Amino acid sequence: MKENIYVASDLGAGSGRVIAGRFDGSRLRFEETNRFDNFQTPLPGGLHWNMVSLYRNILDGIRKAKALGSGDPVSVGIDTWGVDFALVDAAGRLCGLPHSYRDPRLDGVMDETSARLGRRRIYEATGTQFMPINTLYQLIAEKKSAASQLDRAARFLMVPDLMNYWLSGELSNELTMASTSQCLDVRTRDWAWGLIEEAGLPRRIFGPLIRPGAVLGPIVNLEGFSAKVVAVGTHDTASAVAAIPVPKEGKWGCLSTGTWGLVGAELPEPIFSNEAFENSWTNEIGVTGGIRFMKNLTGMWIYQELHKAWREQGEIVPYDRMTEMASKAKPFASIIDPDAPDFARAGHMDEKIAVWCRRTGQPVPQSKGAFARCALESMVLRYKDLWRQLERITGTRRDGLNMIGGATRNKLHCQMTADALGVPVLCGPTEGACVGNVLMQMIAMGDLRDLSEARELVRVSDPPISYEPEPAAAAGWEEALARFQAMRSKN
Repeated sequence: MKENIYVASDLGAGSGRVIAGRFDGSRLRFEETNRFDNFQTPLPGGLHWNMVSLYRNILDGIRKAKALGSGDPVSVGIDTWGVDFALVDAAGRLCGLPHSYRDPRLDGVMDETSARLGRRRIYEATGTQFMPINTLYQLIAEKKSAASQLDRAARFLMVPDLMNYWLSGELSNELTMASTSQCLDVRTRDWAWGLIEEAGLPRRIFGPLIRPGAVLGPIVNLEGFSAKVVAVGTHDTASAVAAIPVPKEGKWGCLSTGTWGLVGAELPEPIFSNEAFENSWTNEIGVTGGIRFMKNLTGMWIYQELHKAWREQGEIVPYDRMTEMASKAKPFASIIDPDAPDFARAGHMDEKIAVWCRRTGQPVPQSKGAFARCALESMVLRYKDLWRQLERITGTRRDGLNMIGGATRNKLHCQMTADALGVPVLCGPTEGACVGNVLMQMIAMGDLRDLSEARELVRVSDPPISYEPEPAAAAGWEEALARFQAMRSKN
């Protein structure tokens, strides 16, 4: 049988990749065709993303994917990190480079908006978690700026919508990404028009919403290419969750790992309970229209920033070496809150951890292994904390956890997670977003029937790796969680 090639571009907040999914009729395998950095660049107007560079790298990856086979790829799909966006004018031109969600202009905007519009009102309108980086607050910050792009903007496009527009010529807003914005009503699957008007944002910029799997048309600016552009689950977590080979029995939760982490479960309907609201859980749209009930947390960001800090100090410590050193360090010697604002900005992460430990009366890590273990254990303690919340809010005990994403390469991290949660953990696929991206293309092009068949293909092509909890570790994680929760309540 002829091999079909589907091209997935997955853009993260630190790097991007283009991967060719190769399907021979029975198994799916993946080959990377381009990998590149994605830098946030400080400019006079703030902290920005280089969209043109990302787009050029996507085109390079598509060209290389074509060279793998005897013909054109069948289709192309884009997924990216959430919340960030571009504004284009009536001629379809960028009004300016998109800002990064870490731009300082967002400081205080969420609190000010919540006070003005009402925090519960915003949650009831959208079902979205409260994060200072949310698109709603970015748009309000843009409206308040001295030279606001909103004055000349005709359309609002989130990052993957912009890439899809440049590839296909079609202006659209894809539903899974829109559900990260805090501008979407997850009940109606339409924009939260009342909230948008109360926030003082121009109605004209919010375009029609499309569902995952929509075929936008052929690539328009690569000569000789006939591949179709598919609007997949364009939020990387939506694509990643689509790739989970969920066990056929039991109630399982999911964890998507990367710079950010998301703990949660797939549900048929959104939850707006007081506990969900008070703990800021989010209801985002899945690729088949259900709900991804999840909670964001800081993922491997602190671990990555430690690596970067030591490199800038003149010592390159490979990630596998960091993990090896962490495995030999004393357990639970020092704990931080990875979601604290203290760790949100880039730079000098080891110094920030040291300051936190002094302020909270804990030993300052004295070795790179101790710093690395502190980062990993603190992240996993946040998993455990949120896992308890998830079971309580949904009223369902979970039989296990499906973990996907790049951090599943870290075996220490995976075993820690199994031990902390006390349930089996199934890890994989590693490139979850790219895999889910390709699966949605295959469904859109009629090569797979539905998501159930797609997930079975993943199970056959790349069986997940299993981690079982070690009973002897349970007491240590319980004691550490009590310390962790007490520390969070004080800081």
